[in-house]
Amino acid sequence: MNDFILTFDIDWAPDHVIDHVAGILIEKKVKATWFVTHRSEAIERLRENKDLFELGIHPNMMPGSTHGKTEDEVLAHIKKIVPEAVSMRTHCLYQSSNFLVKAAKEYGVLFDASLFLPRAAYLHPHQFKWHDASLWRVPYFWEDDVEMFEEDPIWDISDPRLKIKGLKVIDFHPTHVALNTNSFETFKDLRKVRPLESWDEGFILEHTNKDKGPRDFLYDLVGELSGKGKQIKDIVKDMGQL
Repeated sequence: MNDFILTFDIDWAPDHVIDHVAGILIEKKVKATWFVTHRSEAIERLRENKDLFELGIHPNMMPGSTHGKTEDEVLAHIKKIVPEAVSMRTHCLYQSSNFLVKAAKEYGVLFDASLFLPRAAYLHPHQFKWHDASLWRVPYFWEDDVEMFEEDPIWDISDPRLKIKGLKVIDFHPTHVALNTNSFETFKDLRKVRPLESWDEGFILEHTNKDKGPRDFLYDLVGELSGKGKQIKDIVKDMGQL
């Protein structure tokens, strides 16, 4: 199982940023899963591309979350936005056995992609069962903002560290793709200059990184996956388990 699987944590990105990244995939007909944080017209446009895009949920359980104060408030809020969602990645990778049971039994989550095992070999989905609850956990391999803290980051598909065996679920954030961010400190500084929701195309163009970064890696992957790719919900199905 050596396929690259593209996923995106939307993380309240402006609509024009979501549209920009979606356009890259639509042009090459590449499938992906988008983990949704909020309502927007761009999210509705993603929903229109059902043949390519799966919409999952990205619930925020962190203090001060606009999704709610309790697990039930947060899950109910985000499921109203994406009622069709069967896949989940939690914001900041919040998780516990009780939470996973709740998400599966009460909110229809069948697949959880909140388990990050960076650059690990032989990754594959596994079934989590707890009493009468069950869901599949799909570990993921690479994340753009975490890569920014590596001394020798992977921004190129030819990197030999990508040649190891196993499932390679890749996680991008649309804002990092648009900015081609390769420094998290730079991203934090920009958020102090202007709130994320006000980042228009001019602001992003002015601050786009010209060196290697996540946008370069995404373009590589999209080229490699042209006309194919998978959604999170397809992975277990393709194993013959559903």
